[in-house]
Order: sequence, then structure tokens, then C-alpha cells
Amino acid sequence: MKQSGITRTQTIVAITIVIIIIVGIGYYLILPSPTPTPTPTFTETPTLIEWKADGVIEENEYADKVTLADGKLTINWRSDDEYLYMALKSQTSGWVAIGFEPSVRMKDADMIFGLVKEGKVTVLDLYSTGVTGPHPPDEQLGGTNNIVEYGGKEENGFTTIEFKRKLDTGDEYDNSLTKKGDVSFIWAVADTDDSTMKHNIARGSGKITLK
Repeated sequence: MKQSGITRTQTIVAITIVIIIIVGIGYYLILPSPTPTPTPTFTETPTLIEWKADGVIEENEYADKVTLADGKLTINWRSDDEYLYMALKSQTSGWVAIGFEPSVRMKDADMIFGLVKEGKVTVLDLYSTGVTGPHPPDEQLGGTNNIVEYGGKEENGFTTIEFKRKLDTGDEYDNSLTKKGDVSFIWAVADTDDSTMKHNIARGSGKITLK
């Protein structure tokens, strides 16, 4: 006579399977929840507005900015494939100057010197021939004035000078500036509009990057 029903072996197998399932579920439940992958965030570079040499630094007119000597001089700049655009803003009613790529101290610095006197803006293209000067205009040395455009304003105790020049002017007395590279510089500020007078407010050096 054929017997029906579950044998002892089958019962043991079934119980074993149930235990395995329960243990597996329990193990899964105690596992820490996976950390979700954060959604990347991107900061968009502001679109630059049109550059104007008017002595007013507008928001998004320049791509980069550095403040020196506790605010005695602020440099704003931007560049494209051909030109450097820069603003020098200083706590002075006198002159402000910057010199690009000096070799030793002031020597061989390609200098831009600016001032505003009685509403008239003067910006000079100079070259320093010695470690402490002098720095005559390029024209006096046989070169050319390569400031393409400039402007300025003196207001509320600040002088602002804006200028535009080629990255590479081809002038013997201008230093070539490298696009997407570092540019070392020296700077100085005086409380007088007399260009022959020495800086007496602040001076220093630094480095910017053209992008």
C-alpha cells in the first residue's frame, strides 16, 4: 500500500530552507542603508558685460580681482585672446602704477602709470631701466605707447584707472603677457599727482593669472 504525506527528511529540508530565508531577511534588514550619491552642483561663471574705460568698475565687468595692502590697491582684470583689460583702484588722490614682469626689483618692468588731475586722466606706458628706476615713457627709449584705450575717475578719496593693451604688443619695451599663464607684477601708490615723486603710501608685488 502506497503511503502519502511528508517524510521526516522532507520536513527537515523545509525547516532548513525557512531558517535560511529568515536569517537572510534579518541580515538584509540590519544592513545600513546605502548612502545616496550626491547630485553634483555646478557654479556658472557670470557672463561678463561690455568693458568700458570710464573709471567705473561695474559688476561682472571683470573676471578676477585681488585686493592688496589692506585695500590700498585693488586690481580687477580680464583678458581675451588678444587683449588685457585692467582696473587699478586705490585709496589715494595721487598716482597709481603697476609694472609687469620685472626681472630684478623694478628692472625691466613694463609699467602702466595713471592719475587723475582736475578731472583730466593721464595714463602712461613706461619701462623701468634699472632696479630702482628710472622708468621713462617707451617713446623716449625708441618704443611706442601701446595703451589702446584708457579712462579714469577720482571720487570719494579713491582713484580708479582703467586701461586696455595687447597681450603681446611687439614693442621692445613691453613685456609679452601669456594667455592662461601667471603674470608677476610690482605696484606702487603715492598721494601726489607729480609723476616724478616717489611712492609714499604703499608698494608691493604679486602675481595674477590670465584665463
